[in-house]
Amino acid sequence: MVVDLGGLNETTLNKATGLATVGAGVRLGPMKLALWKQGKRTIPSGTCLTVGVGGHSLGGGWGTTSRKFGLMSDSIVEAQVVTARGNVVTASAKSNPDLFFALKGAGANSFGIVTRFTFKTFDVSEKVISFSYDYNETQQVNVLKAFQKWGFNAPDDVSASLSEFSTGGNGMSGIYLGSKSKFADVMKPFLSSLPAPTKREELEADYISTVLQNGGYKATDPSSVLGLVNVTYPFVTFKSKSIFVKKNGMSDAGVRAYIEALRRGSGYSILDLYGPTSAINKVPSNVTAFVHRDALYSIQMFTSWEESSDASSSISWIENLWRTARRFSSPSAYQNYIDVQMPLSAYYGSNLSKLKTVKKKWDPSNVFRFQQSIPLS
Repeated sequence: MVVDLGGLNETTLNKATGLATVGAGVRLGPMKLALWKQGKRTIPSGTCLTVGVGGHSLGGGWGTTSRKFGLMSDSIVEAQVVTARGNVVTASAKSNPDLFFALKGAGANSFGIVTRFTFKTFDVSEKVISFSYDYNETQQVNVLKAFQKWGFNAPDDVSASLSEFSTGGNGMSGIYLGSKSKFADVMKPFLSSLPAPTKREELEADYISTVLQNGGYKATDPSSVLGLVNVTYPFVTFKSKSIFVKKNGMSDAGVRAYIEALRRGSGYSILDLYGPTSAINKVPSNVTAFVHRDALYSIQMFTSWEESSDASSSISWIENLWRTARRFSSPSAYQNYIDVQMPLSAYYGSNLSKLKTVKKKWDPSNVFRFQQSIPLS
């Protein structure tokens, strides 16, 4: 059964409290546009504008301001939930705190249907700096090494992602929320360890312009396009996997092996920076269901195909890519890239036992279930 929440599509900012009420059917683009127009504020969240607020936030939700402000799930202060018994309840730190714990990182389709969120928001009225640095294929290994080393000590004012393509293309992009005078010093350890990028962009702009850029638009496009009016949603057949890399990152041998495995197929990886200095990792792992508070970065691996005859080779390639990364990283994976072939412990770790207890209380008949939902036992 698919429950369409698209009609629950309002975003309202309370300027006095800085809290935003967001319907569970809102998508990220319209939400960011509404918060900007109502008070130049934001909620840390992803760059894919058509992604729904509900699933994104309930599974974590990394975005370009997350190292400063935390995950989207960390910004949830209250949720309205329709339970398996048909009751409407409120989950917050004071009201049904066990359900609130579960929703903040494991809430997608296991405990009930969230119909409305209350989020804390953050001021982004000051100019920010968006940046991107592209490198040629001969530098793939070196760029990944540099990303790891720089990311371990990068200040929380900067968030960054590294894109690595099987074709050899690679580059880092992100947003800096600090002062322009300090930006060069922040990026120097990364840039000075590599040859000059083949393409370099650094733009001081309003925050909403960076939302446009990261969403595939031009910074000069009208912000109204974020409303996603008359947008066509493409159909894509794909396979995605994920893994968390911890401590200082992969070894040099691991980096080389990963890039070699990447180059043998057709797809790409996106490495999202967490790091010990980030707001994400400052939250204890047992405070919310999102247990991954010790990662240096996450990797999303992606492949797609148009012809069914290509599915087998594409899936084989991405499974091998994941196995290669696993040899040099951790068994942990990101629940927003959920995969039927992974054990639930990869997504919820030491919090899984508590989540099963919450499940038994709020959905004892297992009404809300799918292949990777939280089980009763």
